[in-house]
Amino acid sequence: MEKSDGIDAQGHAVKIIIDMGEEKKARKFKFEQAISELEQIVSRMDGGELGLEDMLKEFERGIKLVRDCQQFLKQAQTKVEKLIEEQGGLEIKELDSEPGRGEDEVD
Repeated sequence: MEKSDGIDAQGHAVKIIIDMGEEKKARKFKFEQAISELEQIVSRMDGGELGLEDMLKEFERGIKLVRDCQQFLKQAQTKVEKLIEEQGGLEIKELDSEPGRGEDEVD
């Protein structure tokens, strides 16, 4: 909880108490929920039944979700790299860009 002193509109001293814990819980990002919402947005936009104004609102929301997901993934990657580094510097390999291709396969 955060406490601070303030002055109300009539000039009286007041004590302000803010419970930051509940606010942080409400703002906690849920990656899977964001991905699900993005899928729903794409489905509605592909449906062709939205007007231009609604389409723009959906697009804006989608862009925000994509940015939030990118930030979340970047933070997760940084955390994983830090954990690996702390464990003696395990080798980090880039994933193959073509799914289904193993290391044994030759072009």
